[in-house]
Amino acid sequence: MRPIIILTIVGLLSASLLAVVDDLTREPIAEAKKQMERKAIAQIFPFTIGELKTVETEKTTFFEASDEAGELKGIAVKTHTNLGYSGLIEILLGVAPESHKILDYKVTYHIETPGLGDKIDKDKYKSQYRGRTLEDTNWNVRKDGGEIDELTAATISSRAVNDAVVRGLEFIKEQYPKQTEE
Repeated sequence: MRPIIILTIVGLLSASLLAVVDDLTREPIAEAKKQMERKAIAQIFPFTIGELKTVETEKTTFFEASDEAGELKGIAVKTHTNLGYSGLIEILLGVAPESHKILDYKVTYHIETPGLGDKIDKDKYKSQYRGRTLEDTNWNVRKDGGEIDELTAATISSRAVNDAVVRGLEFIKEQYPKQTEE
């Protein structure tokens, strides 16, 4: 009976300690994540952000970026796909508010193969997305008859990024109808 009592006490102490550590670290971790998001958003917009407004919906989170004069210059959306070679890929996609043209994107999470699929966040690959819209692009990779160059030996990762980008563009189209047609 004694070993059972000792194991129960050790288990209770361990659970209590884990609960305390979780409680102490939850807020700093959330704050660090917000700072990382803000840094990523600053990297996808080609202007200095004066104000950043967060808009949360049932489907996702949007970030409205205004310049120093208060004019809305960019919209970023959190988007993701589960179609990556190694599963989940999360990105922040930035677009121009009037035209919904892609300004840039930043991968915020992935576990794609180093040296292959991880190139989805390199400028050489990302640059082909800039200036595109949901309507003016065949969002398949070239191998599948589309307009997006896939990464050599990482076609699955390339398809996954397309899926995340299209999902983000659809979220933006739904939340922010275009003001003017080009």
